[in-house]
Amino acid sequence: MVSAFGTMVGFGGGVFMVPILIMFFQYPIELAIGTAMTALLPAALVSSIFNFREKSIDYVVASLLQFPAMLGTLIGAFLVAYMPVLQMQILFSLFVLVVGVYMLATHKQEQKRQRGMMYRINRMPTSFIRKNHPKHLAYRLNGGLMAFFGLCTGTIAGLFGIGGGFLQTPIMIRAFKIPSQIAISTSLFILIITSLSGISSHYWLGHIDWTKSMPLMLAFALGALLGKTIKGNSSPTQQSSERLIGIGLMLAGVSVMVHIFLKYEF
Repeated sequence: MVSAFGTMVGFGGGVFMVPILIMFFQYPIELAIGTAMTALLPAALVSSIFNFREKSIDYVVASLLQFPAMLGTLIGAFLVAYMPVLQMQILFSLFVLVVGVYMLATHKQEQKRQRGMMYRINRMPTSFIRKNHPKHLAYRLNGGLMAFFGLCTGTIAGLFGIGGGFLQTPIMIRAFKIPSQIAISTSLFILIITSLSGISSHYWLGHIDWTKSMPLMLAFALGALLGKTIKGNSSPTQQSSERLIGIGLMLAGVSVMVHIFLKYEF
């Protein structure tokens, strides 16, 4: 169910799975993170195969977000030694909760606010139009601003030791007005790259037990199929997708808070 929901909202599900493995299955935190990372790969692959066939992945957006995010991950890991990480993690989890509540409260009103600050910023230099002809969709992007957000999400991921995917989807939808189906599909495609790099690092650190990872990988792949089936049958609108993402952000905020308490053994 974690994978199915993650597929529907573009988060993957790793941010939810780590606390579950620690609390209910008594995994050490390092093993839980490594195991969750391996499980995300088949789910992201299954989802991206379907999304590739549906032509709903924007590879330009994926590149603008992911490459700066990889740099940000290194910066975040470096900042750990110089910043009060625990306090920042708590503030960040509260921030994610607030953003989730905000998305739930305003998803019906967003269409009325077409010319706010982000609308103007998104039309500054380095802006360009992206068109998805099969879906008959078009949207404007600011390449420099998107790369900056990618750097920020990567820094958060490196600083806090969590994935930044659950931030990228709402940023694409709210900040850049990318249609939800494109944003979700692109976020899941980015997750393939993130998972591969994460699996490599955790494998060399000895944080992966393949006998425990394989059943979860299979379960996540089946969950991704279930999520795509549910999503395909229900044909969610932009508003319903934003509502699901708002719920996902609230759950992610709670998951990050639980992760913090488990990590520092309060």
